[in-house]
Amino acid sequence: MEERWNLIVICADTFRADFLGCYGNEWIRTPNLDIFAEKSVIFKEAYAEGLPTIPARRVFFTGNRLFPKWRIVEHKGDPLGWQPGWHALEEEEITISEILQDNGYITGFITDVYHLFKPTGNFHRGFDSWEFIRGQEADPYVTGPRDTVDPARYLKTFKRERRIHPLEQYLLNVRERKKEEEYFVARVMNKACKWLSDNIGNKPFFLWVDCFDPHEPWDPPREYADIYNKGYGGVEYIVSPGFEVPNPPEHLSFAPGGSVDYYSEDEVRRIRALYAGEVTLVDKWVGKLFEKIDELGLWNNTVVVFTSDHGTLLGEKGLIHKRAYELIKPETRIPLVIWTPNGEKGEITAYVQSYDLTPTLLALLNVEKRPAMDGRNMWKLVEGEAESLHEYVITAYCSYLSIRNREWNYIVTYRTKNVPRVIGGRYLEPRLYKLDDDPQEEVNVASMYPHIIEKMERIKDRIIGTM
Repeated sequence: MEERWNLIVICADTFRADFLGCYGNEWIRTPNLDIFAEKSVIFKEAYAEGLPTIPARRVFFTGNRLFPKWRIVEHKGDPLGWQPGWHALEEEEITISEILQDNGYITGFITDVYHLFKPTGNFHRGFDSWEFIRGQEADPYVTGPRDTVDPARYLKTFKRERRIHPLEQYLLNVRERKKEEEYFVARVMNKACKWLSDNIGNKPFFLWVDCFDPHEPWDPPREYADIYNKGYGGVEYIVSPGFEVPNPPEHLSFAPGGSVDYYSEDEVRRIRALYAGEVTLVDKWVGKLFEKIDELGLWNNTVVVFTSDHGTLLGEKGLIHKRAYELIKPETRIPLVIWTPNGEKGEITAYVQSYDLTPTLLALLNVEKRPAMDGRNMWKLVEGEAESLHEYVITAYCSYLSIRNREWNYIVTYRTKNVPRVIGGRYLEPRLYKLDDDPQEEVNVASMYPHIIEKMERIKDRIIGTM
């Protein structure tokens, strides 16, 4: 009987594709992921379908489009429940873990993404074992003593109140951290290495490894940021200004992002260096996982994937951090690199979407996908059976929608019966970017091309009308 392949998926939150050497970056150090990519298939034009954290993983796990089916289900105690797509997995939603479990796979899930293990999540469904590493971001993990941390070191203004501030919460969570091995990405990857060692006899297996880095707080060991910005002596802005301005002006009002106008040029350079340091830190510890895969001899019988849920903004459009209404390439494109034991390698430039991942992985494992899955098998592009899968790609985030093809990116405020009001900002007039002339997507030419607007509106109406 032919040996069945194992599957390892590594997802790193908020990892910009263009901060990888294999995606053309020439100044970020990502040696481990670049070596991995050299022997793998790189999907150069992969885009997230639903943003941010929970909607993106819902799409990954189910292989289904989320927009415009998503809805708003507010939960007590969840400050993000007002966003569409953040509700728990529905009973009828079938996940890749459940499918593989039903097909004889031992399934494991290791993550520090605390949103995934809120009581409202249910994302551990279908996993035989799961390990949630506590303390990331504003995870309510440690409550005191509060006077042992100093959020004012990281903010221009800070006033301690009765309710624990999100940054204060993070600092409490990590206050006993002393060495690099105690950083979250290191803990996640070390747990993944141990899981592989413990389950080497449980073949076939599926392991989903999900680390929150390089999502903010951008808090790498100082030496990592100093690689890219040595000698800085100012405030380390590891979170955005949205965390400190009680009644922010309009340019700061769309949490969690902020304007570069809030910072000096030196501070903006440092923020980019903090993010770059996070990226290099993640690369190092993903490299440790690759070493374990090598040590256990798993490359010849295991599909290995590296991807992310979305990117972020680092000065583009004058903004820092992701923004619901700025669905431009640095935020919506994701890295997607896949190794198979057959050794296929090269670059695919056709459009693919995040909901194509699960059907593709099931096809590689010779496991039948569910008929209701929206996603398509990307490996047909690799094997030459198809030249393209999508004429355009879409990305939705709160009440904003991007429709992107080779020539244009159209960003529009939408409403549906499930999302009847504007969520995540204010109503904005349509924006249209001509990508050949404006690859940075800086100049809105909507007024110059009404016929393109009409075409994009028809596409939008068709997408919404199919649900």
